[in-house]
Amino acid sequence: MKKLLLSAGAFALAISAGAQTYFSDDFSSGNLNNWTLTDSDGDGEEWYIANFNDGVQDEHATSASWTSGSGALNPDNWMVAGPFDLSTATTVTMTWKVYAQDQSWADEYYSAYAGTSSSPATLASSPVSFSETVGTSAAYMDRSLDLSSLAGQSAVYIAFRHHNCTDWFRINIDDVVVKEVQPDDAAVSALSIAPIVVAGNVNITGTVTNEGSNTINSFDLSWDDGSGPYTQTITQTIAPGGTYNFTHGTQLAAAVGNQYNIDVCVTLAGDGNNTNDCMSTSVGVVSSVPTKRTVGEEKTGTWCGWCPRGAVALAGMESTPEFIGVAVHNGDPMVVSSYDGNIDTYVPGGYPGGGVDRVEVGDPSNFSTMHAARVNEVAPANVSVSAVQNGSNMEVTVTANWVMTASGVNYRLGAIITEDDVIGTGASWNQVNYYDGGGSGNLIDPVSGFAWHTAGDPVSPADFGGYDHVARALGNNQIMGDAGSVPASITDGTSTSYTYTIPVGSNWELGKCHFIGILVDASTGEILNAASTSNYTSNNSGINEAEMNSSLSIYPNPVNDIANIKVTIEEAADVQIEVINALGQVVYSTATNNLPAGEYFYKVDVADFAAGIYTVRSTVNGVSQTSKLSVQ
Repeated sequence: MKKLLLSAGAFALAISAGAQTYFSDDFSSGNLNNWTLTDSDGDGEEWYIANFNDGVQDEHATSASWTSGSGALNPDNWMVAGPFDLSTATTVTMTWKVYAQDQSWADEYYSAYAGTSSSPATLASSPVSFSETVGTSAAYMDRSLDLSSLAGQSAVYIAFRHHNCTDWFRINIDDVVVKEVQPDDAAVSALSIAPIVVAGNVNITGTVTNEGSNTINSFDLSWDDGSGPYTQTITQTIAPGGTYNFTHGTQLAAAVGNQYNIDVCVTLAGDGNNTNDCMSTSVGVVSSVPTKRTVGEEKTGTWCGWCPRGAVALAGMESTPEFIGVAVHNGDPMVVSSYDGNIDTYVPGGYPGGGVDRVEVGDPSNFSTMHAARVNEVAPANVSVSAVQNGSNMEVTVTANWVMTASGVNYRLGAIITEDDVIGTGASWNQVNYYDGGGSGNLIDPVSGFAWHTAGDPVSPADFGGYDHVARALGNNQIMGDAGSVPASITDGTSTSYTYTIPVGSNWELGKCHFIGILVDASTGEILNAASTSNYTSNNSGINEAEMNSSLSIYPNPVNDIANIKVTIEEAADVQIEVINALGQVVYSTATNNLPAGEYFYKVDVADFAAGIYTVRSTVNGVSQTSKLSVQ
């Protein structure tokens, strides 16, 4: 994490000023210059820096026990830092965060050491050490090592060693700090207040951590949004290193139109470190609850033998209207480099992997559970999306209709294009299939009924009807959307639109594409809301003349009861008719396949429609045209 970094100059200043931090590295420099690396196993693999850009851990040190190029490794990788002076110290601890990168392959083993020598051989026998098998965890885990036995030494070294394991994936280390421990030190270490809420009473919640060496028995907790402070005395026993999850006794009375900037602080008698006493957050209030749609991103590749279960999982979610699926391919002919190169930031782990809204992360077979955890989150806007083909480009317009007033937001609008039924020829298109033979259970696509466990290995895409939900493009190659696509201040009742011009791939079938708009919080990477449509309008005269072969008319117009929609097609076609309101919501839809040439009439009862302008869209053999309908 960036906040803990001390530059060389800042480090020297801190020591001269009597600060209690002796060493700190959050790896945000992007290098390991503070460390000496040793590849004791001689395989050429060492500790290095990885970067998630997630606003939570960002850069971190990592070491591999498996790579795609070398396969299984037997690491014995060291990184050693120091010396630093503990000659005036008394009670000293080293803290860090640890995480196994792939939660399906998580049993990485490592050790942490401290001593008066920089030699790995000497450090390996130091009595000041900590070792563990990491295992699975929901997030980075906090760890500590007591260095007090080294207090008084003028040259102390610390080390991390990745060893005694093989064929897992990677271990991550972050936020390494060596500091003096105060006898009494309480910290507000986390706030869990929802950033977007409906009007009413809102709980002030979070976590207090005991970072001192004495047990905490009582403390004051206060919060202030400018109208307080509101203080509560809490009697609670918290052991050194322990935590307490609090709910303050006074709630925030949240009202529409307001944005609340809240400071939460802990006060402990004798607290020797006041730098960690407070945290701040912002809360916005919506005037109505938008329709929430989630985005499920599946990491996949034709080379990945377990990835058919990801495709089956996405197919199983197609009946969930609030879920939008995207298959992000890696290392195969369908890869989109800008997507594939950044998806690990938001959906970490191996293949297949899955994430919903870039918040809930796990195996794609758990998409339903991840979706359920996100679909009731309150969003700051309704999102709609439309697409227009102009020449060789597709113009995808994403619109946010705000239901909240706020300033200082870091939101962005982004665009994604996906395609279904994608088929190619050649070995690189064939899906490796470890489910063949049934040894790992039966795997059946819930939509097509295709049985992967009897399909062979590998499988030609022609056999299963092609790859679905395939990510084809990102607007401007930005996984989080363009900076500046949303202003820093938003106002309830207004809207913001942003258009991406995306080149159409020569091998795309536009009639099988989906155009997806996302609203992202760029501070966290979270997808706040989304929308998807498979329809588009073509402004290409060539398509209108050579491919459209249809016409659309509406009467009467304006209308207050029955609208007659007439579609004329000049050749056999699949026809879809949709009526879309001003929010981009489809309020009427019908589709018929293999209609012969002729005139077709559709009667739409609009008596219950709200007055306003609607868009009528006809899609004939994948090519769309639109017309406006006025409902009175």
